[in-house]
Amino acid sequence: MKKFFLFITCISLLASCIEEVDLGIEADDEVLKILIIEATLTNELKNHTVALSRMDTLVDLGIDSVYNPYTPIRDINRDLVRYETNATVSIENSNGTTYSFNESSPGIYESDIQFAAEMGNSYQLSIVTSDGKKYTSTDMEIEGLASISNIYAEKTTSESGAEGIGIFVDNTVETGNVQNLRYTYDETYKIIAPNWVPNDFKLTNYDPCALPVVTYDLEIIEREEEQQICYGNNLSNSIIQARQSNLGKDNIKKFMVRFIDKQNFIISHRYSIEVTQLVSGSTSYSFYDQLNNFSQTGSIFSQVQPGFLEGNLSSDDGRQGSVIGFFDVVSVSKNRLFFNYSDFYADEELPPYPFNCSELTAPESHDSFCLSGPRGPNPCPQSVIQQVDLNLISYVKPNVNEGRCQGPHIFVPKICGDCTVLGSNVEPAFWVE
Repeated sequence: MKKFFLFITCISLLASCIEEVDLGIEADDEVLKILIIEATLTNELKNHTVALSRMDTLVDLGIDSVYNPYTPIRDINRDLVRYETNATVSIENSNGTTYSFNESSPGIYESDIQFAAEMGNSYQLSIVTSDGKKYTSTDMEIEGLASISNIYAEKTTSESGAEGIGIFVDNTVETGNVQNLRYTYDETYKIIAPNWVPNDFKLTNYDPCALPVVTYDLEIIEREEEQQICYGNNLSNSIIQARQSNLGKDNIKKFMVRFIDKQNFIISHRYSIEVTQLVSGSTSYSFYDQLNNFSQTGSIFSQVQPGFLEGNLSSDDGRQGSVIGFFDVVSVSKNRLFFNYSDFYADEELPPYPFNCSELTAPESHDSFCLSGPRGPNPCPQSVIQQVDLNLISYVKPNVNEGRCQGPHIFVPKICGDCTVLGSNVEPAFWVE
């Protein structure tokens, strides 16, 4: 949700380049004071969380995750969010019970005890920031209960004409007003490194500045951890909503939650997806629908003046435009699905690996970095010991035909021989082959 807000703000700051959009924000310093609240209370018995942060003018807080074989791997989860710390957070229900939250990590507040939202009770979120300002939500309650009765995958074609696999759900209405639904998913997939071998480089005693020549010890040893089979994970990053007809009395049938192109490598081997269905209210549906519209290509640049995105949270001092977010109270149903690529495309080649894994070679060593005197440009690739030191490559086999600018080893970019570049080597507890 934060990225949508950031996108809206950045567009407003580019008024000299595009048509002005009135977001109800007066100035840049006021933008940076806006409190962003992310909180969803469910009927699951657990420790619930509330996330607090401040608006930023960055277009995207994510770190570029495109793999570059010539630079060290960066931590793409490095956090640049301006979290709001040292706040007092609580939720009170209509019976007078108050649930307190403590800051478990910067800007993330977790309830002291496990509890679940109950149908028939209303709930209000209260926040007091470190500067003494108070924010509260309107009273919210669970509208109804519905379960995912079936989850399944089928070959289908996207709106753009791409072939692939659709993830579909059916549901069953149980009780209450089940009209507005929101879906999220958590997908996990097996990764097999295409150029994995049981051995790898080990570099020790490396001194690139030693004189007269570089000193180092380079060994080919057995790998010390699992690096052939890993498990990648993605969370849904779009707003997926549906509305049931006939005031929620009719069950939803064959609603597509996810489309995966048949050339997407995440389904190459084994794939699993857990879909979560949230039964929400009309105000929640409207809020997320507006948020989704703001994020669509072209909508920000249209003639429509959307105004400030309104949720169900407000400042107790009555100041408009000082908080963005939505406190939702929903019922939840979850279901998980597994499948293999061969289940749908038995006689076809697997989707391509997400990187070109050509075998490479290079001189094992290099001139000392601290040699004095003029030196011409080096026409050869970066040496093996430099690349091993930067954790850029994986060993494949000996090079039996050494030539100019070659060395005694054949190797590949790290991503091709070590699956931990793309995922975790720990098998998830829920995984089933």
